[in-house]
Amino acid sequence: MFERYSERARRSIFWARYEASSMPTGFIETEHLLLGLMREDLDLKGRLAAVVEPIRQQVVARLRPAAETVSTSVDMPLSHRAKRALTHAADEAEKLGHRTIDTGHLILGLLREEECGGAVLLREHGIDYQGYRKFLDRPEAPAIPEAAPPPRVASWERIHAKAPSLRPVVERLTALTERAATHLESYSEADAAQRLKPRTWTRKEALGHLIDWAATHQQWFARALTEPKLVAAMYPQEEWVTAQNYASVPWDRLVELWVRTNGLLAHAIAQVPEEKLSTACKVGIQDAILLYELIGRYVGHCEDVIAQILTRS
Repeated sequence: MFERYSERARRSIFWARYEASSMPTGFIETEHLLLGLMREDLDLKGRLAAVVEPIRQQVVARLRPAAETVSTSVDMPLSHRAKRALTHAADEAEKLGHRTIDTGHLILGLLREEECGGAVLLREHGIDYQGYRKFLDRPEAPAIPEAAPPPRVASWERIHAKAPSLRPVVERLTALTERAATHLESYSEADAAQRLKPRTWTRKEALGHLIDWAATHQQWFARALTEPKLVAAMYPQEEWVTAQNYASVPWDRLVELWVRTNGLLAHAIAQVPEEKLSTACKVGIQDAILLYELIGRYVGHCEDVIAQILTRS
C-alpha cells in the first residue's frame, strides 16, 4: 500500500500508529495522522510550533481515549476517514505531477476530507486547502524528489542502535540531519542573517544554539554511560549564542559543523545499551528524568528549532 510513499511520509504514518496506541479508539484516526505529520513535516512543524501542545489537548478532548494504552505490536486499522485522506493524498500527488507521495500530499489529503478532525484542527490554526495547495505548488517551494539529493556536507552511513527502543529515535535524528542539510545549504548569507519570528535570533544564531546543544548533550550522554547517574548544572544558555558571536561565522561552516556533530552524536546514542536507558539524569533544579527521555528531548528540541529555521517568513 505504501510503496509510493516517501520515507518521511511512512514515518508520519508510523507516528500516527504510535499516537493511536497511546490514546486508543480502535482505529488510526485523522487526528492521529495530523500528530504524526507534525513530527515529520518541517514546514508544518514550523507553522504550528506555538500550538503543538494545545493541538494535542484538542485531540485528546475530541477522541476521549480510554485510560489504557495499546501495545504497539497490536494491529490497528485506519478509520474510514483516514483511508479516504490517504486516497486524496495519492490523488494530489498525481495532480501535482509528483511520483512520490510525501507529507505535503498527506496534509492536502486531510484538508480534502473536510469534516474530519484532522482537517478541522488544521483550519482552526490557519491552514486551509487552497492556501496550502498554492504553497506546495508554488515555484519557489522545495521540490519533492523521488529521493533527496545527497548533501555536500558530511554523509553518514545508516546507524543501527544497540537498544531496540532507541532505533526510532536514532532514525529521527539521522533523518532530520540529512533532510535539513539539503535545505540549509540552499540558504544564502542574507537568508542566514534573517531573524526568526518566534525568537530574536537569526538563522545563524539558532543553528549556533543547536551546536551548543549538541556539544553539551554529547558530554552528558558519555557521562550517563560511565557514571551511576548524571547530575549537570544547567542546559545550554541562550546568552551563549551572543557571547560566542555565531552571527559572524560563515553559514556554510555552521551547517557543516551542525551536520557532522549530529552524525557523531547519533553514533554515540546508538551505543547506549538497553539497561542504561533507565539511568537517572538531573539537570539544574528540574526533576530527574531517565536517560531515554533525555535523549528524546534532545531530538525533539532539534526538530523544533530546525523547523523554525526552515520556515520562510
